Amino acid sequence: MIALSFRVKLLLAMMALVAGVTGATNYVTQLRVDAWFRQTIDTMVGQQVMGFSRLQQLRLRGVKQKCLALNRPRLRAALEESDPVLLYDETTLLDLQDVLLEPDGGGAPAEADAAPRASFLCFLDAKGQILPPPATKAARLTPAVRRSLEPLLSRLRLALTNGPAFQQVGYLAPELTPGQPALHEVVLTSIAYPDTQQTVGALILGFPLAREAPSSDVSPIQSGVWLEGTVYSSEIPAALRPLVAQEAGKALARPDAQLQFTVQAADAPAGVYLRPLNAGSSFPPAYQVCVYSLAGMLKEKARLRASILSFGALALGGALAISLLLSHGLAVPVLALVRGTEEIQRGNFAVKVPVRSRDELGRLAGSFNEMAEGLALKEKYRSVLNMVADKKVALEMIEGRVALGGETREISVLFCDIRGFTALTLHMDPAEVIQMLNEHMTALTRVVYENDGVVDKFVGDLIMAIFGAPKSYGRDSWNAAHCARRMIEARSELNQTSRYQITVGIGVATGPAVAGCMGSSDRLNYTVLGERVNLAARLCSKAGKMDVVIDETTRRQLAEQAEVEELPGLELKGFTGKVPAYRLLGLQAPAPAKAAATTPASV
Repeated sequence: MIALSFRVKLLLAMMALVAGVTGATNYVTQLRVDAWFRQTIDTMVGQQVMGFSRLQQLRLRGVKQKCLALNRPRLRAALEESDPVLLYDETTLLDLQDVLLEPDGGGAPAEADAAPRASFLCFLDAKGQILPPPATKAARLTPAVRRSLEPLLSRLRLALTNGPAFQQVGYLAPELTPGQPALHEVVLTSIAYPDTQQTVGALILGFPLAREAPSSDVSPIQSGVWLEGTVYSSEIPAALRPLVAQEAGKALARPDAQLQFTVQAADAPAGVYLRPLNAGSSFPPAYQVCVYSLAGMLKEKARLRASILSFGALALGGALAISLLLSHGLAVPVLALVRGTEEIQRGNFAVKVPVRSRDELGRLAGSFNEMAEGLALKEKYRSVLNMVADKKVALEMIEGRVALGGETREISVLFCDIRGFTALTLHMDPAEVIQMLNEHMTALTRVVYENDGVVDKFVGDLIMAIFGAPKSYGRDSWNAAHCARRMIEARSELNQTSRYQITVGIGVATGPAVAGCMGSSDRLNYTVLGERVNLAARLCSKAGKMDVVIDETTRRQLAEQAEVEELPGLELKGFTGKVPAYRLLGLQAPAPAKAAATTPASV
């Protein structure tokens, strides 16, 4: 991953912020415009629908009443006798004279606010069969109208036989002129006996729907009627009607019929609303269609989007300029802190960063300088502690894992002493003695560390090392024995290059001992105490030049890994009887280490 500077990150953050705000503003604005446009269109469509319903009621209220008034004995008798002459007689249809066109087709079509004039009329018998008019009244039911009614007879028959007197409104589009279907509003009135509600037939009146919905020069809504896959409208453009009709058919064919959808016209998309006109009727379902263009909304949204993006670009330019100024003021002190941190990582605790201001960055620079001073002081303390105590012990003490007061642990103790040290240094200058000891102790101490040991102390020419405290590695006796062998080898190698020819003797003992920080309230020292420590010291004193002497416990734990030579029982100061001891001649590779012991018992 590419590492970006603080200044670049700040610039990117400001750009992302401005872009995000601009995008969110544009998104919210678009949503608000959509909501406003939908609300406006919904209101207009509602008004259009209410206007259509109101006009429909005005058109048909009187017609329905006149049709119901025809339910007289004369008409019922004519239906029962299937007498077309009597049915279509002017006297029988006297109540309908003001809503019927002249038989020859004369008469002016009705205006929107006038009573409608029926363009066709016919009767059905009780079985739902058409009773055609006599030849003299043939204009009342043209062949085109009859062809439009015949597919509906089965449903009309079912309606006549399954209920009391009723009226229904439906829509048909007969081809009164070949190739030009004309939309009609049809009123079906059943004829029945008032007392028994026995249906004897029905009257059908059809009125041409010259204008499918109320129109307004200022309304953007274009209305029409959808019937059997065709849209009839004088307002919807002819090129758009087939597309609306097709999409309406798909929407209504779905299980959850969609009454609102969008179509993609040639110039701009358009929204479409559908409202059922004759729900529950025996006639084919018809829907009022309201179409509105989305071009105005899209144009307004585009204009708003351009305005928002323009202001966003200006805001982005201003944000970048401000970000450059801010980033410069922030980056300089931050870079100084970074350089100071790098110096501290390299161990230079004397580094200082300039305090350039009194704000948060200035206080941070001051705190950094104070921290550097504290780290320098702590590093001095750590260096001194590492020089006066073993590093592992120092680390355990710093981290608080050393039990103050002591704890009982299973350890191995190693003592390494120079043979003939007094005679060797009798005529040496003290400074030369110190130089010799430093060379000797440095080489042997390194061996102790390589074998997971801890240098407990230096006593003159003697080295005391601990294995198993303050941390056990699971094979402490083997580590101690291996360290002893390596000490002999290291001293032999050093004798080949050093001006001082030195031999050593080493003693190793294993067993329980008390380990912990001991001393006074002002001066503590981590060490181990116990009979095993004394035994290791005594064995060291009995070891010959370049020999390693181990006790019985160490030999038993090493088992087959150690090649030893049993020594005659040793009489040691402070020990009763003869103590068994062994000279370590060789050592094999260790067995797999066991897990270190858990929390030892405290003293």
